[in-house]
Amino acid sequence: MSSMKELEDEDIVLLFHAELEDHCVETKSDPRHYCTFLASRTQKMEISAITLIVKLQKAFPKLKTHIVHLSAASALPIIKDAKTAGLPLTVETCFHYLCLVAEDIPDGHAEFKCCPPVREKTNRDALWNALKAGTIDCVVSDHSPCILDLKKVDDGDIMAAWGGISTLGLGLSLLWTEGKKRGVPLGQVVRWMSEKTAEHAGFGNTKGQLREGYDADFVLWDQEGEYEVTKDKLNYKNKISPYEGMKLCGVVQQTFLRGQKVFDRVGCFQGLPPKGKLL
Repeated sequence: MSSMKELEDEDIVLLFHAELEDHCVETKSDPRHYCTFLASRTQKMEISAITLIVKLQKAFPKLKTHIVHLSAASALPIIKDAKTAGLPLTVETCFHYLCLVAEDIPDGHAEFKCCPPVREKTNRDALWNALKAGTIDCVVSDHSPCILDLKKVDDGDIMAAWGGISTLGLGLSLLWTEGKKRGVPLGQVVRWMSEKTAEHAGFGNTKGQLREGYDADFVLWDQEGEYEVTKDKLNYKNKISPYEGMKLCGVVQQTFLRGQKVFDRVGCFQGLPPKGKLL
């Protein structure tokens, strides 16, 4: 509360990883079973945290707050009520919560572990409905890389493994593949991934749209192209992914940053000078 009071007059956004660990459930079940991990991080952890955040925000209604990587659909009514009341609350969810389901996760595969966890199919459907309704504002990767040893790839101990999923480079295809099944137009996918995230980061007047005066950040995109996720297509150092073997729709051919090409599907990043800027 003291931090919120200190920040309430500042033009910033206070971000929350919304899990209260008071509700962690200790279990002695097999740590290789995904259901063991899922049972240890119940939806109640997120509900309690978000309830507390909203309660505090009512005391400091000028302070903008943001829930990162929402996974618990049962917390959506609390979020909807807060927004209806006019509180400046925004919420994100992640590709893995929209594209994976607990029922399909095999035991001993710690590459699927993230916190909060991937939950059941009914939960995923509810997140999609909330996203389409505007209760959830945007979709992000929550990219969380680690070395293979930390992911416990050899012994499959999900409880002891690093909690995070790496998704950079796959997110657009993932969201488009799943979104198409649900009648979501490509323009809406772009708004969730670009326009809304740019606004949230404070770059809404320079990024997130193809408009005069905005940075020319864009991709050349084959929305009908298909590919299978393999290790050689993962453009990050520690090549482990729960999406390996998945067939996705939509292929990025080239990526441009401020009008300069920074990625080409044929040569990847080879021969292209870095064009990023330290923010």
